[in-house]
Amino acid sequence: MNPANYKDLVVSRGYKYHYYAVPAKGDQLTIVFVHGWPTTSRLWRLVAPFFEEKGYGVIVPDVLGYGGTDKPTDYKEYQYSLLDRDIVDILDAEGVEKAAAVGHDWGSGIVSRLANFFPDRFVGYAFISLWWQAPTPNFDIDQYLAETTATLGYDPFGYWAFLSEKGADKLIEEHIEAFMSALFAQDPRVIKDDFALPGVLKKSLLSEFRAPLGDFMTKEEQRIFIDTFRKNGFAAPLCYYKIMTTNGRNSDDAKIPESRRLPPLSSPLFFGASLRDPICVPALGKAAMAKLPDHDVTIKDIDGDHWLLESPETAEVVKHELHAWFEGKVKPALKARV
Repeated sequence: MNPANYKDLVVSRGYKYHYYAVPAKGDQLTIVFVHGWPTTSRLWRLVAPFFEEKGYGVIVPDVLGYGGTDKPTDYKEYQYSLLDRDIVDILDAEGVEKAAAVGHDWGSGIVSRLANFFPDRFVGYAFISLWWQAPTPNFDIDQYLAETTATLGYDPFGYWAFLSEKGADKLIEEHIEAFMSALFAQDPRVIKDDFALPGVLKKSLLSEFRAPLGDFMTKEEQRIFIDTFRKNGFAAPLCYYKIMTTNGRNSDDAKIPESRRLPPLSSPLFFGASLRDPICVPALGKAAMAKLPDHDVTIKDIDGDHWLLESPETAEVVKHELHAWFEGKVKPALKARV
């Protein structure tokens, strides 16, 4: 991703966004790629250029709290309706009337709500690792974790409680190498046992845990990650967890009218399941997508863990599967609307 293609924009609610943008050639489709936690727009470096070369428009923001974008530490600023408005402001600034959206991790949550709050601006929705998230005005964190644990036999989101604790951001910064060892471990079982389960992440940090990192985490990538988060901190990114553990999205979801609770039937959906992901477990994702029986849903199994976009081998699979979906599903659906 060419650094010269980055721009800055102050969105309508006053925050500065830093984002990557390349215009579409002719009437080609524009794609918005939305990263999750704890990454930046750089997450898409192995995917976005592929679509640029094929003439697609590409917009890749550092979402709120990350990279060159502003970093408020009030979790209420991270409501999906607000984050989605920010993305639409970027589309407006770039003169893009309609786009497709692709999300990874919490980026999939942001993309999910684009279908609820701005369905007229998007023509397809893709979710990598984390699946479509249904609006849940009565969400209860304790009930959700209990149900997930009962389904899987373990709690894959046990780390949410620690990430919501006061001072968690500083503890991660002080033990960032241990944090990387647990989160970016080569063996997905380590991610489960030393990061995800209740209580283990804090223990990993305090014990200066070490494990072999995934091959994608080269010395250069480690340096970039450490420099990025030591400069910017983790306080803002952790708001994505605090808003969940306080049931803070309920009022936002309650604004969605019944007619917009589901994505538009005219918009194809894609779910790329990470088969070796111990946190965003494919079985949970496939169960969620099965709740959309009347929609045009494409599901592809990808033999990778949560960080499949960082690995050249699995990123290659993702970009080709997405391209086939855009060409075979999204473009024909868009043409049928006209």
